[in-house]
Amino acid sequence: MELRDINSITRWGVAAVLGITLFAYSGHWWGKAVAHEKAELVAYKSKVMSQASEQQEAQKRNYSLEIRGTGITVHDWHQSSIWREIVAKNNNFVSIYPSSPKEYDSGLSSREITRSINTRVAFQHSAGESVAYWPVPTFAIAPPKQASDIGAAENIMSGRNAATLGVTLVLWQDAENTTHAQKMIERLFRFFDENPKVPEALIVSEDGDVTRNGLRVAGTPGLQNAQVVPTVFESMTG
Repeated sequence: MELRDINSITRWGVAAVLGITLFAYSGHWWGKAVAHEKAELVAYKSKVMSQASEQQEAQKRNYSLEIRGTGITVHDWHQSSIWREIVAKNNNFVSIYPSSPKEYDSGLSSREITRSINTRVAFQHSAGESVAYWPVPTFAIAPPKQASDIGAAENIMSGRNAATLGVTLVLWQDAENTTHAQKMIERLFRFFDENPKVPEALIVSEDGDVTRNGLRVAGTPGLQNAQVVPTVFESMTG
């Protein structure tokens, strides 16, 4: 009887030890499973955040501004010919343009023709790349003017007409007569930030002795027929 009780107690004791051991092992296994699950969750969140960041960066790249066309003219040279002269001169401290007045035409009408040609070329290479029959918001920059002058805005339509861009619909978005273009460039970028669905815009500028001559104070001396080195070369960009 006593032996049977001892065996029974022994069995219950062994069972209790096994139960405690199994419970401890189960708790340890459950803890490891929870820790592993948390680690997987952290890794998953990290992966999702990384993918979202990549998508945002891709979206930013997709919405980056693209230069569809560029027109640049200075005096008698246009587009890549300007860079060609810079390379040929190979001197950062010397102008690519002649310093002798004898190298320039004496006729004022010749300089006015150069201005007209430069306006046409700049618009052809810039506005000419825009989408046909689509309104193009246009920003214009020109030298300081008098109160009675239309100023920079006039260059928008005169340039379009000079370049014979009959299917290009330019809209006067903003214009300023100034010697510094920084503010207008900032307005252009702000315009795209405020109107992200607008597909394109145009910014044009003009300057030069002939341009400034037309904007001078009434009654003051203007340009004359004479061989001189231009103070400001006729330059138009778009």
